[in-house]
Amino acid sequence: MRPAFPHLRLGSLTFTNGYTDATGAAPKSGDHSGDALATALLGLPEAAVRTLGPNRMDGHQHIYAGFVQDDFRLTPTLTVNAGLRYEVSPPMYDIRNQMASIDFSTAPSPQAIFAASEQGVYSPKLFVCGKDEYPQGCAYTNWHNLSPRVGLAWALGPKTVIRAGAGIYYGTQDANTLLKLAQSLPTTYAQTLTFNAYVPQNPGLNVFTSAIVGTQSITAAALDLHQGTPYSPQWSFNIQRTLAPQLVLEVGYLGTDGIHLEQNVQVNNSMPGTAVKRPYFGLTLAPAVVSALGFPETSTTVPVTTINYFPHSAQSNYHALTARLERRFYRGFSLLSAFTFSKAISNAPQYRNDGGITGDENSPPQNSFDLAADRGLAYFNAKFRWVTTAVYDLPFGHGHRMLNQGAGRAILGGWQVSGILQLQTGYPYTINYKGDPINIGGGSGGILVRPNYVLGADGRPVDPNLPSNVHSTSEWFNTAAFVQPIASFGNVGRNTMIGAGLSNLDATIARTFRIRERATLQFRGEVFNLANHPNFNLIGRVVNDPTFGIVQNQLPPRQIQFGVKLGF
Repeated sequence: MRPAFPHLRLGSLTFTNGYTDATGAAPKSGDHSGDALATALLGLPEAAVRTLGPNRMDGHQHIYAGFVQDDFRLTPTLTVNAGLRYEVSPPMYDIRNQMASIDFSTAPSPQAIFAASEQGVYSPKLFVCGKDEYPQGCAYTNWHNLSPRVGLAWALGPKTVIRAGAGIYYGTQDANTLLKLAQSLPTTYAQTLTFNAYVPQNPGLNVFTSAIVGTQSITAAALDLHQGTPYSPQWSFNIQRTLAPQLVLEVGYLGTDGIHLEQNVQVNNSMPGTAVKRPYFGLTLAPAVVSALGFPETSTTVPVTTINYFPHSAQSNYHALTARLERRFYRGFSLLSAFTFSKAISNAPQYRNDGGITGDENSPPQNSFDLAADRGLAYFNAKFRWVTTAVYDLPFGHGHRMLNQGAGRAILGGWQVSGILQLQTGYPYTINYKGDPINIGGGSGGILVRPNYVLGADGRPVDPNLPSNVHSTSEWFNTAAFVQPIASFGNVGRNTMIGAGLSNLDATIARTFRIRERATLQFRGEVFNLANHPNFNLIGRVVNDPTFGIVQNQLPPRQIQFGVKLGF
């Protein structure tokens, strides 16, 4: 007996300005006369999504690890630490078999389908994880997670030390991705309806009919059955030199790679053209899916639109030159100044980033079938960063040579000033188009398409960057340097624009009173962003959005606060 029909859990309607454009029945280039609110008042959604079912997961995971390590003193001045860790982390599984994934080996690849012009013919298999001889965790276990580590410390003399190290470190599985596998048949029915954005085709807000499997398109998610465990090789080399009894200088290099990182790939998106032609028609339901269906069905093949595929195919690397000057707290003064010159590159953004208009970039690639085209600066890349902190006890009062008694001690004794200065270059962001102007089928967030560069009189792309004395909060870059692509992917790269830098000084002044032998009372005055310097944050990056090129917000202005701290 099948379970009772589940209640509606999630749903949304999307309204655009298309139905109320002055053009009427067809889109017109540059026509923005319509209004999405007016379309909503008419009750004409352009897209409708709802999810029926429990929408839950009961996940379990067992991780096993063992390691050995030892220190070896090879010479009086050279010590080596070496170790080896072995880790087995089978993918998380659902104890109630509520997760389903897709076996793409039962159909040709999208690239082969495009080459043969056979779009909409094939349907890969949807299976219940742990059933029909598929792995319980939706992917097979990786048994080769060996992670060696080695480090050394070598004293070249009483004032100079060399430190170096390298190792491999494995990551964990993202449970948020697995929840998407539970938002699918057989227990959950995610329905998606789309309509022509300019010609009314839907009957109004009540666009859904009975939830019968096989009659309406669904969205789906899948893991790579043979995904690798995410891991990161890391290595470093530092030279530390004592310049004075309390002063140390350290310079070094740090490198790290990210391998088998998870990313969101839209494997059922279309290639650009005049219409959306998805490679796969639908999903063929495996026997265990059919037997566990919580909905009536008319077919064992259900039409599918977007497929969120989460392979561990992303990579990243980070290289940095570092310098650090430190004066330990001595005679009332300490200083720590650290400088980093670095570069971070990846071929995919962080999977669970902000996305949309309010983020720096969207998680799926523009072209899901050419992931190398998304190689560029990582969202966290900061070319230069310099941070300096200092603490200074004013040389007055008890324990000091100056004004250590009388009125001078009472007024000026016990004061301390400190500050933190941060200087940093900006983070990169991606220029995108919202919607689907090249008919690839959209995807998560619906902001995947990138524009083309406008060509100048010399045939070269126009530089979108403006001189520092020209750009403003109303136009941070040359917004006229980009144009909408036509039936092709845009040639603007991922994360090619650099945001505003950071310049910030925080300061504190404090005075400590001793009220008993073991108790002190401290009054503090703290100022954040002392110079009240505007540090701009989000810049409009979506070409066809009213905020394009406009500074949307900034980090907090000057803030002053006072406090009292009791120590005992």
